[in-house]
Amino acid sequence: MPGASTGSRRVGLLGCGAFARLYHVPVLAADPRVRLAVVCDPAPSEETRRIAAAAGAEVTPEPDRLWARCEAVVVSTPHALHAAQVRAALAHDRHVLVDKPFVLASGEARELAGAAAARRLVNAVAFNRRLDPGCRRARELIGAGAVGPVRHVETLQLGYPAAGWVADPALGGGGPFLGRGAHMADLVPWLLGRSPRRVRADVRPGGPGRVDRGGEIVADFGDLACRMTVLAEGLPTWDEVRVFGDEGFLELRRPLGQPLGWTLVHHGPAGEPLERVPADPAIGAATRDFLDALDGAAGRPACSFAEAWLSVRTIEAAYQSAAARAWIDL
Repeated sequence: MPGASTGSRRVGLLGCGAFARLYHVPVLAADPRVRLAVVCDPAPSEETRRIAAAAGAEVTPEPDRLWARCEAVVVSTPHALHAAQVRAALAHDRHVLVDKPFVLASGEARELAGAAAARRLVNAVAFNRRLDPGCRRARELIGAGAVGPVRHVETLQLGYPAAGWVADPALGGGGPFLGRGAHMADLVPWLLGRSPRRVRADVRPGGPGRVDRGGEIVADFGDLACRMTVLAEGLPTWDEVRVFGDEGFLELRRPLGQPLGWTLVHHGPAGEPLERVPADPAIGAATRDFLDALDGAAGRPACSFAEAWLSVRTIEAAYQSAAARAWIDL
């Protein structure tokens, strides 16, 4: 862990769980432009205290200390807490990066996107796949017509924790549909450069007091469909996307045992491999992207609150569809 940063821009971390320690903390601690000034956690672990001490950061359970001492905040807390915490950060004129899923309701997404825009604050959702080299190349190939007209898309995600806050509806908000499916609800429209018109879904319920166990979502784009399967069971943290066109297909897949980075293989019409992009396991791309936007070095972030609205609405509509057993317009 690098020592305390001397950067002039003060950043606070709201929540310091496993993902924050893996993904955000190394970037915040190493970037010379910023200083990790405050770590806000209601029950800081010894690891959290060690991280804060190494960065020269204050540890506090009080969010008010963030607003008082920082100009930008990284929100890395349970899903159901995001909306209230982001709203508070914006009300105090703080720039915000928030983990996915952004929020639980599309109305909240619109409200917060509008508030951030009105206050001219940098705002971003950490959909890191938008910054992955394999995913970016796949988007380029689709946009260039390298696979011909796209006819069908399939995604598969397996594995979801059975314990901890993610299994509690009051904190997790939902199961694999929300916690993992939100990634695909953002990634597929971004890859295709277009938005679905409606969705239909089936959900596998969890036990009493538990989040769902996943299920299937069909997103209708008009002339093509995307079938998204996300299940709690199966191989741990399996992720793949397949895009089929008239002149070939693309396979995006995260190697098992690798927390980040996706391999891309571009196949021709006979299935022959034409191009391969190896998985890039580098961490913290969304955090660096946010810091670049704060610094004015890279324009706007890869995914703003306004852009994240579609992923929120898609998952929201998926739950509505499962309850109504009907198509839901977006």
